Amino acid sequence: MSQLSLKDRLGRLRGSPPAGATAPTAPAPSLAARLQRLTLGRARVETHSRSGGAALVEALGAVEVAPGVLRLERQFGARERHGQVALGPDGCASALAALDHGGPAPRVLEPLSGASLGRELLCLDTETSGLAGGTGTWAFVCGFLRGHAKGWTLRQYLLTRLDAEPAYLDAIAAELQPRALLISYNGRAFDIPLLTTRFRLAGLRDPFPDVPHLDLLQPVRRAYGRVWADCRLASVEQRLLGFVRQDDLPGAAAPAAWLDWLREGAVAPLAGVMRHNRWDLLSLAALLPRLGAVFADPLAHAADIRAIAAYHQSRGRTEQALDLLQSGRRRLTHAGLLELARLHRRRGDWEQARAIWEELDAADDATARTELAKYHEHRTRDLARALALARRLPPGPERDRRCARLGAKTR
Repeated sequence: MSQLSLKDRLGRLRGSPPAGATAPTAPAPSLAARLQRLTLGRARVETHSRSGGAALVEALGAVEVAPGVLRLERQFGARERHGQVALGPDGCASALAALDHGGPAPRVLEPLSGASLGRELLCLDTETSGLAGGTGTWAFVCGFLRGHAKGWTLRQYLLTRLDAEPAYLDAIAAELQPRALLISYNGRAFDIPLLTTRFRLAGLRDPFPDVPHLDLLQPVRRAYGRVWADCRLASVEQRLLGFVRQDDLPGAAAPAAWLDWLREGAVAPLAGVMRHNRWDLLSLAALLPRLGAVFADPLAHAADIRAIAAYHQSRGRTEQALDLLQSGRRRLTHAGLLELARLHRRRGDWEQARAIWEELDAADDATARTELAKYHEHRTRDLARALALARRLPPGPERDRRCARLGAKTR
């Protein structure tokens, strides 16, 4: 007999039949019998949860804030390190300014520097019953890491009974104050939509539209999407933070760990889930200032200089983009050198631009040759040289039009 999927196993806990199950040939049971079966199934689950609840609380060092909802809280000082990165607020303000989080950088970081007003940094990460999302996926762990002047406060909420989800979501909503700046990793595409779905299914108000959000996956992809094989958080931890997980329970094993607790009261796997979630959150706190350093000096961190320069330019920081490209000139591809020449041209530094175009023309770059032909046609008025360059362009309508126009001018 084939194994049931995790979704079907959770469905059985809730009293639902497996997906794709065929209709029974025997007469359907009466409503009273179905209700009795559902009640007995849920009673078995709740017996496991309640009988092992004290053991779970003790094993995790947690407190029960509501029936079926545990909270684990820990403090991390500003001098503690996660990998090679200190967890203090140094570098966070400049990082938020560089990453354009959507609010004024000085106010956002004021709480971390001891001021009384401004936004708090609030890192968020979830552990779920699956990766598909949608109404069949539960977010059974929601962790928060809140920044303050002395370091960070960790709060993790664990759902230990299915019927306790409304109280669990209320606890989550209480953490999401509008003055917070939410920090996540792929939260915009996964964690936040999933939690929004759970709030709506429970008939509760969704608190997330009121909270500004910075998803760190986007700047990581911008800086390393064309450099690294992948941008998974585990890769970021090793490459940027110098953090290597030891005895980590993989995120893919979290659904089974939760199900083992619901069905059998297994405590040890859930402790591994909470440790995995804690490391995810600490990585977010360490990653923010490190990304600020990457965007300020991509050359020192082996990042994609051209991509970061293009990002700064899109935010109106043209001089910073030019400086980055100039400092990393030896590492630029033809596309990067063309961008550098374009910025020189925009500033009126025609000699700098011409030198780059000539360098690329010698390497048989057709785009640079076109720009060089334009330069001699319109700037130096050396039509003969412009025509000679145009004749060396790849065959096509653009070459024909340019040669025809320059030929007419020379006559």
